[in-house]
Amino acid sequence: MSAACVEARRDHELGILHDALSKDSGLILLVGESGVGKTHLLRQVASRQSVPWFITQCLAGTSSLDALLEVLGVDAADADRRGAVLRGLAQLGPIVLAVEDLQWADPETLRLVRFIAARIPRGVHLVITCRPEATESGFLAERITEVRLGPLDASEVQAVAAHQLGGHQLSLTLAEELTRHSGGLPFAVLEFLRTIKPGTSVEHEVRRALVETPPPVALRASLGIRMREVPESCRHVVRAAAVLTTAAPEYLLGTVAGLTGPTLTAAIDHALTTGLLHEQRPGLYDHRHTLARRAVLSMLPPDELRRLHRQAARALMAITPQPHARIAEHARRGGLLGTWLTHAELAADHLVAGSNHAAAADQLTAMLQVTALPWTDRARLATKLGRTALTDSTRWSNTIAVLGGVLAESDIAGVTRGRLRMVLGLLLHDRAGDIRSGRRELFAAVQELDGDPGAAAWALSALAVPTHGGEPLAQQRVWLRQARSLVQETVDGTTRCAVRLNEARFRLATGELDPAPGAEAAGARAWLGQRQAFADLGTDRYSRAVVAAAQVRVAFVSADWATLEERLLRARAAAAGLPLVTAELDLIDGRHRLARGDIAAGKELLEAVIARTGLGPLPLHAAAVAACPDSAFEQCLDVVRRKGLWAVSGDLVVRVCTALVRAGRVDEATQLADEFAEAVGDVNAPAAAAAAALVDAVVRPSVAAFGQAAAQYAALGWRYYECLAREQLGHYLLAQGDAEHLTTTARAFDALGARGDGERCRDALRAAGFAAPRKRGRRGYNNKLSPRELEVAQLAAQGLTNREIAGRLQLSVSTIEDHITSTFRKLGVARRGSLGPLL
Repeated sequence: MSAACVEARRDHELGILHDALSKDSGLILLVGESGVGKTHLLRQVASRQSVPWFITQCLAGTSSLDALLEVLGVDAADADRRGAVLRGLAQLGPIVLAVEDLQWADPETLRLVRFIAARIPRGVHLVITCRPEATESGFLAERITEVRLGPLDASEVQAVAAHQLGGHQLSLTLAEELTRHSGGLPFAVLEFLRTIKPGTSVEHEVRRALVETPPPVALRASLGIRMREVPESCRHVVRAAAVLTTAAPEYLLGTVAGLTGPTLTAAIDHALTTGLLHEQRPGLYDHRHTLARRAVLSMLPPDELRRLHRQAARALMAITPQPHARIAEHARRGGLLGTWLTHAELAADHLVAGSNHAAAADQLTAMLQVTALPWTDRARLATKLGRTALTDSTRWSNTIAVLGGVLAESDIAGVTRGRLRMVLGLLLHDRAGDIRSGRRELFAAVQELDGDPGAAAWALSALAVPTHGGEPLAQQRVWLRQARSLVQETVDGTTRCAVRLNEARFRLATGELDPAPGAEAAGARAWLGQRQAFADLGTDRYSRAVVAAAQVRVAFVSADWATLEERLLRARAAAAGLPLVTAELDLIDGRHRLARGDIAAGKELLEAVIARTGLGPLPLHAAAVAACPDSAFEQCLDVVRRKGLWAVSGDLVVRVCTALVRAGRVDEATQLADEFAEAVGDVNAPAAAAAAALVDAVVRPSVAAFGQAAAQYAALGWRYYECLAREQLGHYLLAQGDAEHLTTTARAFDALGARGDGERCRDALRAAGFAAPRKRGRRGYNNKLSPRELEVAQLAAQGLTNREIAGRLQLSVSTIEDHITSTFRKLGVARRGSLGPLL
């Protein structure tokens, strides 16, 4: 037993033992089931006593008499052996004689121990450890102290685990789970934790151990001996309980064990008396802990184990309502293939109804591994698997591979194939971000779904969302009308909700107000600048990731940047495996890096978003094109115009109009500004309205026009965009010889943390011949590198990351980023690889 059990809250029991040992003499019984910590507690007490201790242990199948007599200095052949034992004890006193595991004592040893207990000499303490059943016949003694050790509760298991795991505190939920699996017995707790090393994945490793830890050899041997000592009927109920895996009533144990009436009752009573079974709750019986159950199962021959699983499946089928998941598991293990498939599918349906999509996916995936099933059955199961992945979204990658494999098994067109194509297309389109392949499958599905109007409506509504695909908005509007018409013919709630959400996505993409619930609709409203709360928008992983990305986007536009990097990190963890959500985070990250002056890294992120979102989501694509330096915007503007996505493309229109005016193409800029203003004039898109005000100021510049645009962004709470609008005003005034406003804007950017934007303003001031001093108190090096910048640049040229450089120089990462940005500007480079030859 590990020292971790010192933390197992046995102070009360230790106090009782110490009090009993302080008396002149007496019998002390330390009683508890196997693994509860009797030996460890005994060793703790002995280590704190000054008198000698003589300890002997009873072992199953052997006699402990000779060892006991040897301890007492008594000849086993002595005719007056019992008297000699008492005289020997009296001569040795004061001493403590400890006999461990009395339940294993042979009859002679047991008689001698009882004899000593009834006549303990003064100065002698007899300490006995045993399981509860060994005390049933009682002991005769003048002074008896009995200490019963019970199992640990969840908080005590938590303390033991913390000691064993180097101080790592398990969550209370996991501690409760560990308590259930261990029965609260320290032995079992430590066995589960034995191979786990302290580290960041402790919780995961503990959960894995609860599933995979095999029974220790000593436990198997002990249970094997105990099983041989009980009647055959008792062995049957113990094995039945092990196969059923959860606490079961008497009748169910009897059905699996093949016992009835008084024989069954007697068998269960005997199992309880000997500790082989435990009454978990009134009338429900099970093994004391998971390891004991696994030990019993490991001793069963394969044919007997399969037979018991078949018995369990049949017994559970008689229950109303039927526990389909349990029936399926027993049928699978018992080789009842048809029964397994029937109940596994029913179990999956129930799990989906209960929103346990991960468990439903496990059932369906296991069934799809049976390649001998008819293709129509496999297609039906694969379609259900795909729908669970759409909801759960944690396993879409594997699910796509499974669905693609099943689809390839048949080339016969029909409704079954169409449903499978539809789900595969949705996964490719909305989860994998493979818009081209997803739309190809959705188009093909629509052609095969004449017999299923609901599925056809779902596919058409997905194709109709204008933020994806290259089709004109007019065509997508036709598809949406068709979907609305077809969905009236289905009663499937999930399908109706999906079509309704896609309709909302259509309306929101064009700037209409739509109160549809859910994370995606909320994210779209936030994109438009509509006021939006993000609470209670879904508990599934996909919804959480979408909400996290929307919250980060809101934090960026409002210049709430103090914790933006930390929020991005958490949002990226939530969006792991979701490419389209990750693309949105890359857009925000890229723009944030540009604002801080990290041009190379920001541009790299934005270029990746542009490449990834050519077919959607188009608002992401347009925003990335608008923000990325040197990007070509003509093709993107054509797509926005063709699809009518003006409400979500304000950044792009501002970028294009500004570029056209600077190139002297004012008429073109004015025409675009007017087109944009007309398109968003009647829509509920406050962000687009502010952008329209800004582009109007760009093409018809005035202090009042720029001020109006800045005020509209301020009213939205978009502080960063307000600064960008004021920068435009600053450039307008600078052209008239007034540098004050742009200087003030540069300071405002610096205050937000947008040091790169502030430097851009100062560059414009210097180019116009105005001084643009940095903060006072620091030595200026003009376009030469400062000593620290040179040091940082040399390390960067060696290939070290910003974090590695920060660690080496004992500076913050943001400080290193500032130095790198300044170095790039001074040396006129955009990548680290260009630094080496210039240093």
